[in-house]
Amino acid sequence: MISKTVSGKEVFPIGIGTWGMGGTWEKVTGNESDSIKAIRYSISQGQNLIDSGEVYGAGYTDEIIGRAIEGLSRDDLYITDKIWETSVGNGKVRPAVEAMLAKLGTDYLDMLYIHKPWTDWPWRDSVAQIDELIDAGLVREFGVSNFNVAQLKEAIELSRHPIAANQLQYNLSYTDEVSEEMKAFCLKNDIEIIAYRPFAKGVIIENQHLKKIAKDKQVTPAQVALAWVLTQGFKAIPMALEEQYIDDNIQSVNVDLSASDLIALAKIN
Repeated sequence: MISKTVSGKEVFPIGIGTWGMGGTWEKVTGNESDSIKAIRYSISQGQNLIDSGEVYGAGYTDEIIGRAIEGLSRDDLYITDKIWETSVGNGKVRPAVEAMLAKLGTDYLDMLYIHKPWTDWPWRDSVAQIDELIDAGLVREFGVSNFNVAQLKEAIELSRHPIAANQLQYNLSYTDEVSEEMKAFCLKNDIEIIAYRPFAKGVIIENQHLKKIAKDKQVTPAQVALAWVLTQGFKAIPMALEEQYIDDNIQSVNVDLSASDLIALAKIN
């Protein structure tokens, strides 16, 4: 199950989430080797979408990714990053992206996201700057994260380049951000929905209804939860450090959910 992006790259639908690798809001050392090993193993098993953010580990996560992909074929990878609130003002986007690229050890991002549509930070000022980065080849595609439909419409009007993706929190127990209006708008405008927190921070895979469906299918609850996201036509970006969980995530693409399964899963929400 491979899909192509706007720029033409083939991307595996289960991405490599990196929130927590090297820290969350602050840099944390001590698990670098585990994170690097996990990323490299994920890539060796066919995953190639790596998702990061400027704020992840206060920038340290990008360094870890850079060390993990060193020596690998860049053309085979799809690397995304997000600018934080302090990097959206006039003249701030390019320096922020150049810092990301230096840490990642690459000369371009496959996608750059605006992390949030802040009300107290000028995210709109970053749009023209991202257009310029795409023109210059430092960024291939433009994405947004946590935008509602009205904000998506505004971003589209401001940008000379298409909005390729909207990253939203989405899982079996939380679908508020992905309304039917959002689905229809993204479908009409060729905007991919990328689901983060597909396991609801682990809560959803403890659900008894989900466990029963997984047991009946002889798969794991995590595989069912991810397969459900895929049935919506979305990608997902779970974070996993252990090989068994990485394998679980990858194998979710082979889980078939019947109409009755989907009806039962809908009751979880």
